[in-house]
Amino acid sequence: MEAILIFRQPDSDEIPVIEDKLCQPDYFAVISAGLQYSGKLNHPGPLPESISQRANRELLKSILAFGDRMIGQQTVGQLLDMGSFPIWHYQRFRIYFRLKPLFVLRNAIDHYLNEADRVTVYCDAAHADLLQGTDNRIHFIPGPPEKKLKLNIRPLLGYLIYFKIKILLNILFPPDFTDKKHLLVDRSVRQRCRHPETLRLKFDNYTLSNLLDKSGNDFLIVNEAEPPKLKGSGTFKLSAGQFAGLGRRSRSISGEYIMLRGLLSFSLYREKKKMITDLEFRIGLILSSELSGTEALIFNAFTALSATNSFFISRFLAYRRFFRKHRFLTVAAIDENSPATRCILDAARSTGAKSIGIQHGNIGEAQPAYLYTEKDRTGNIMADLTLVWGEYWREFLIQKGNYPGNSIVITGQVRTDIIPQLRSNPAMLKEEFAATKPLAVFASQPIPDPAIRRKAAADVFSAFSELPGFELIVKLHPAEKDDVEYYREIAISAGCEDYRILYDVDLYSLLAASDLVITCYSTVGTEAVYFGKPLIIVDPLKEDLLGYHRSGIAWQALNEEDIRHFAEGVLYGLLKPDHAAMQLFIEKYAYRIDGQVCERTLSVIRGVGSGTVH
Repeated sequence: MEAILIFRQPDSDEIPVIEDKLCQPDYFAVISAGLQYSGKLNHPGPLPESISQRANRELLKSILAFGDRMIGQQTVGQLLDMGSFPIWHYQRFRIYFRLKPLFVLRNAIDHYLNEADRVTVYCDAAHADLLQGTDNRIHFIPGPPEKKLKLNIRPLLGYLIYFKIKILLNILFPPDFTDKKHLLVDRSVRQRCRHPETLRLKFDNYTLSNLLDKSGNDFLIVNEAEPPKLKGSGTFKLSAGQFAGLGRRSRSISGEYIMLRGLLSFSLYREKKKMITDLEFRIGLILSSELSGTEALIFNAFTALSATNSFFISRFLAYRRFFRKHRFLTVAAIDENSPATRCILDAARSTGAKSIGIQHGNIGEAQPAYLYTEKDRTGNIMADLTLVWGEYWREFLIQKGNYPGNSIVITGQVRTDIIPQLRSNPAMLKEEFAATKPLAVFASQPIPDPAIRRKAAADVFSAFSELPGFELIVKLHPAEKDDVEYYREIAISAGCEDYRILYDVDLYSLLAASDLVITCYSTVGTEAVYFGKPLIIVDPLKEDLLGYHRSGIAWQALNEEDIRHFAEGVLYGLLKPDHAAMQLFIEKYAYRIDGQVCERTLSVIRGVGSGTVH
């Protein structure tokens, strides 16, 4: 028996060969999710999700274990921590996603070697080179070498213009540093949201807008934009909203200005050269040890990120220079474990400030950014304090993430403070969205598995093509701003006509105006519960990843028939959400929806600075 594993797009010459083999009884094939197979006679089966899940667990466990691996008297993580700059922990997330496809392929090969006498593998040339020769029963058919990535000229030019304007604005309107004790980091893409009191629309940090507004004169705000990648895919769009002061200009400073001042300092280059030399020495110590095959894969992925290591060192040094001149008691941010943000927090920490992370999304067992080891905890690698939405997240970080219990405080979810105001104005919001009939909101998301992503969207469009009582609104995820045509093509194929695709719209306003919310495993499902809305989760694999169905707050739809059935039940009043279950869910995951989260958050931050909160 021979197994054929398809992990890359077969070309037109390879399809007939595969087809011919599949017509014979001694052959079978599986294809990785997201690949298109154009054969007509026999279609390969899907790669079992259990293989991908097992590979992900193995990879994550291996990465965490490698950070704790002893090299002489120190662990790898300790060895790669160069004085308040733990570069190993900056890169774990990137290493995980870089190696994930290889680990899935390797697990698939091992699995099917137990079911077949031979395995033929269609995969990328780089993966074939790494796995070649591991077993003579495996035959690799590599694809063509990857093409060299082109420079992102247009996005880079746009960013250069943005950079110059931000520098000019900072020179013309310098911040007032008087009495500034705390710093908030604002690195989010500005989106349309509402002022919590006037409900006026504005472009701002969607998650922290209210907190930034309410932070007083003892707070300074650092705002900056994520630069586009030098090569490959990536966009950067200029807009007037990127430069608006939002009434906070006198207590805001541009991160781009801080970076420029640092890069103009000769001492930064001297310190950077010293740090890179030190890092190369430490890398050499690790390379000279006897690494296992998996350890070598992980560490090679780390060393391949040397260009970004250099960039993060520059950021760390530029911000450390700033914090040595302007001292703060605390520095707080969302996405505190991402490298670009962590540079700021670690630089502040090196000057004596307390670092504070503010939860901004769901946290799970497949997210390396929030998973640490006992040795990491001993080394105080995580933020000094982490503010979370509810008791569930606190327990998760303690039990799964190895966070110290006294480093986590429950405050609630910042952006929910506007909900009481929105819930009291439903008619205004219905009118704003020109709703002439009940609105069903499908909150899409860039699901990593392309096949599941397309199926979910196709099932929703197909179901609502036969539900004229609803108007369907597709609310694109922030990372899907360029995917309007993707969803439009699926809608056309499904025969759905009464729909709108929205990106630049305030999500909470849309939820308040909605009559039904549909999603897969987005946090939008949680937010729908905050508004007490009927919720359907599209879950073809029956995984219930966020526990919405188990908690009794959502109906689980496996296909378009289920979606149609539940939507009709809501439309005709036959199905109603379980509000008691929703209240229990809120208490567990979001503490309170009372409009007071910002006050609690600011109180904790000030308490840390004064020493009343530890």
